[in-house]
Amino acid sequence: MRNLMSLVGLVGLVGVSFSLPTMSAQKNEVDARHLNKMGIEVLSTEPGEIDGYVRAITNQGMFYVSEDGNRLISGNVFDITGSEPENLSEAAMARVRLKMLKGFQDDMIVYPAENEKYQVTIFTDTTCGYCQRLHQNIASYHAEGITIKYLAFPRGGMSSKGGRQLQTVWCSDDKKAAIGAFKDEENYSGSSSCSNPVAEHYQLGKSFGVTGTPAIILPDGRMVPGALPASRLVAEIRKGESK
Repeated sequence: MRNLMSLVGLVGLVGVSFSLPTMSAQKNEVDARHLNKMGIEVLSTEPGEIDGYVRAITNQGMFYVSEDGNRLISGNVFDITGSEPENLSEAAMARVRLKMLKGFQDDMIVYPAENEKYQVTIFTDTTCGYCQRLHQNIASYHAEGITIKYLAFPRGGMSSKGGRQLQTVWCSDDKKAAIGAFKDEENYSGSSSCSNPVAEHYQLGKSFGVTGTPAIILPDGRMVPGALPASRLVAEIRKGESK
């Protein structure tokens, strides 16, 4: 684990400070006051792959933070000792995603495959062209045994057109009819003023590192971007099964 050392996206000195109740062992301790100044909230921490740095899951994705809180690294760490580079950061994040998704199962809009082999969770936006294309081709995913489960991710924020539409979807008694109408760019009358989980979905996506839609969470927790055709999505899923 310590033999890797390909780092991407070094970010310079930052200041950090706030106490993290989830930290227990000394290896997990970090002073986070400067992260707070940057609007970064730490959700959980654990020992990372770089000596002297903690792996921090935040409201803006995963970072490596020095134990003294003075430096932050944004990017992936690879183990390059094997036949192929192994992305240790993504493997760690995949485990976190699966754990965090458990609390959102009841919020999802689910399109089950009749002969289900796989389930994928997709962060979607009604105003996203690629999301619209994926939705229009749900039958092709079902033919491959893939169940589609939607969470909301308004790319432009909660007050954007997509944010308002997604809130209307999750406020609707018939969520499938609502999301289908919006993705087909048809009119749909409904209210967006109800107790809905769209803001929570949005924050969850940001903590996962979602920056665009569709963002697909595979059964093993890896995340792949874009509207992958059904055959390519199956191939990606099987990559995880072969490890």
